[in-house]
Amino acid sequence: MITAIKNFYTASIKRQLILGIALVHAVMMSIFVVDLVENERSFLIEQHNKKAKSLSKTLASTSNSWVLANDFIGLAEVVSSLEHYPGVQYIMVTDLQGQVLAHTDKKLVGKYISDNKSVGIFKGSLETKTVFENSNFIDVASPILRDTQHIGWARIALSKDEINKGLYNVTIDGIIYTFIAILVGVIFAYFMAQGVTQGIYKIIKTIKQAKQGDHNSRSSLKRKDEIGTLSKEFDNMLQKLSAQNRLINSVIDSSPDMIFYKDYYNFDGVYIGCNNSFSEFVGKSKEEILGKTDFDIFDKETAEFFRVKDKEMLKMKESNSNEEWVKYPTGDDVLLDTLKTPLYNYDKSLLGVLGISRDITEKYNTQKEIENKNKILFEQSKHAAMGEMIGNIAHQWRQPLSVISTGATGLKFGKEFGELSDEFFNDTCDAINNNAQYLSKTIDDFRDFIKGERKKVVFDLNEDINSFLHLVEGSIKNNNINLIEDYEKPIRINSYPNELIQCFINIFNNSKDVLKDIDTDRYFFITTKTKNEKAVISFKDNAGGIPDDVLPHIFEPYFTTKHKTQGTGLGLSMTYNLIVEGMGGTIEVANVSYEYQQKSYKGASFTITLPLS
Repeated sequence: MITAIKNFYTASIKRQLILGIALVHAVMMSIFVVDLVENERSFLIEQHNKKAKSLSKTLASTSNSWVLANDFIGLAEVVSSLEHYPGVQYIMVTDLQGQVLAHTDKKLVGKYISDNKSVGIFKGSLETKTVFENSNFIDVASPILRDTQHIGWARIALSKDEINKGLYNVTIDGIIYTFIAILVGVIFAYFMAQGVTQGIYKIIKTIKQAKQGDHNSRSSLKRKDEIGTLSKEFDNMLQKLSAQNRLINSVIDSSPDMIFYKDYYNFDGVYIGCNNSFSEFVGKSKEEILGKTDFDIFDKETAEFFRVKDKEMLKMKESNSNEEWVKYPTGDDVLLDTLKTPLYNYDKSLLGVLGISRDITEKYNTQKEIENKNKILFEQSKHAAMGEMIGNIAHQWRQPLSVISTGATGLKFGKEFGELSDEFFNDTCDAINNNAQYLSKTIDDFRDFIKGERKKVVFDLNEDINSFLHLVEGSIKNNNINLIEDYEKPIRINSYPNELIQCFINIFNNSKDVLKDIDTDRYFFITTKTKNEKAVISFKDNAGGIPDDVLPHIFEPYFTTKHKTQGTGLGLSMTYNLIVEGMGGTIEVANVSYEYQQKSYKGASFTITLPLS
């Protein structure tokens, strides 16, 4: 409904002017009439109330001697003399107890008034006051005094019929004036709108002629107002149109991207335009291209490929982009990033295809080279981590192997000396089996890490951290590092678990290499939590932090503060690439100061943020 009203109102400037002026007249006259009626109402009611109070005081003055003498006949005559006053509804005289001494309705004489408002007046101050008032009448009471002695009350009720009738007449007159004002306004608005829109309609006619290709059409209005200015500016615009078309063609020709457009409406994929870049890339002049199809310019396979892509886009009537390897007439295989979009006529009918292509062969080769380098860097980093873990495994195996060796020797001696009890045999076998299982689990973890495929899966983050800790368990124990863990409830993420373990190992190794050089307690903190639909993993040590001149370069490849025999500087750089480019996350490093167990520490803090899905 609202949309229909809006469309009706905005469909024509003439309609907007007429309705707008009519609405303004209606609103202004309505406000005037309402204000007039309210002012008239206030004035009439004020005069009516004054009249009622004056009559009430007169009644009280003429009744005092009759009340004092208890002369009911005299009071009746006084009341009778006033009952024919215009608008009188009733008149009464009461004593101080509320007994009616005289009333226009003689049946009420001698009765008592007991309503709350009247009783309140009897007990109130000695002054003229309003007892009741509504839209129909007003009831006013005045005290009857003999000198200073209060002897009764005189009350008069006057009807408001005359007031209401007068207000009704004023309202009717106001409505009539309002309709007259609206009618005059509409007539005035019509002629004003006719003068305004006549010029606009001529400009619209000129626009339609220009859309049909008649660029010589002019509106040529001889007006000095804004519409005349609009006509003049529009005519100037038409004069510049051909120049602008030449400018557009110049811009297209200046583009380094290849631009072309084909006609599929009148012809079957005939080139109707292209820029210099396309002409140079094809190796033909524009004259040799225009009016030709892909089959006239390219080999059959390439032409058929282009034709299929054109047809797909025309069928969907939506822009599409694709990378395509093609063989150009020069004989070179090139990779093109091509955007094809529907090309429409001025009347919005589908004309054909507009294409923009860019040769990204060099960019593709560069990207492949970078990927190969990154792959080499990853392998180097992983080999370095393998060497580190082999050392970890050696530390982890010493105690289990010692337990197995001791158990086997104990069983042999017990057998030789006849002291091999069932309990000792079973306990020793259980110990050997448990430690063998531990050794097997270590081998499995190491094998999974080395052979792990780069496959995106949903996994439990805490379990992934536990696998990482198992791989570096020997290094943690050998370097007397205290591990402090604080994990949120199980966090499931969709990412690359094996590569994430590699990142954890690189960060741990960075901290371990510094922690082993301090003499105080060595701490390595791990915390996990979720925030804004992302997983946040934090690592923190108490090794004193990273030097300020080193911190900005910590993720750069081959940057290291160690001796060349101790590191290559690839670990943290590869970690950055895996987290940011490979997993779509972020990694940040900062020096932090904190307290733990009432002691102050300073260290490096690494924070990894990964999307959950």
